[in-house]
Amino acid sequence: MITVLIADDQELIRESLELLIKSDSRFSVVGTAKDGRDVVDMALRLKPDVILMDIRMPEINGLECVHLIKQRDCTIKIIILTTFDDDQYVYDAVKNGADGFLLKGISKNDLLSSIVTVHSGGTSVDPQTAQKIFSLFGRLANSSFRSLQDKDDNLKSLNLQELRIMQSIGKGLSNKEIMQEINFSEGTVRNYISNILKKLDLRDRTQIAIFAIQSGLMLKNLETLDE
Repeated sequence: MITVLIADDQELIRESLELLIKSDSRFSVVGTAKDGRDVVDMALRLKPDVILMDIRMPEINGLECVHLIKQRDCTIKIIILTTFDDDQYVYDAVKNGADGFLLKGISKNDLLSSIVTVHSGGTSVDPQTAQKIFSLFGRLANSSFRSLQDKDDNLKSLNLQELRIMQSIGKGLSNKEIMQEINFSEGTVRNYISNILKKLDLRDRTQIAIFAIQSGLMLKNLETLDE
């Protein structure tokens, strides 16, 4: 069963989401939070699988909550669920390590499907936001992520399988999809991802994807390295 924490400052939204999620036996709602301080505290105490996070939260805004939670426990998946799709919100969500970015007009089935996708190691964004993210990646070379470019030499510390997994993450594949593509067990994939994070001094798979794009790894033919 996938455990979910709901964070929204509006009581009606919290209750509606809770009823919606509880209607499906695959999920369990472990708590609801009305402000940023609550959600950070509950996230670290309850260890939910997935958090549905509003952006405009009292005390601490939702994007900062993502940063604080991911710093302490990067295994918790976080979906930004909001009425806003401003470029800056999308940028900050990606930068802080969000695993999904959805608008509140999403259908019930799409929302539940997104929770499953994110829980399994994938990412989930609505089509409108996805377009913004592609545009964002195109501008990253001149953005505040420039500091990641200083680590290009660290790619030399990665073996071929780690480079392949980086490419897969850069394509947005979940751990299960990487398993099928590279023919590894899910545990092996997780171990490789942990090694990549340590070797490149990155925080999460979102930064792995950004690094893979910035460094030009996505354009390389790794098969020639195996010869």
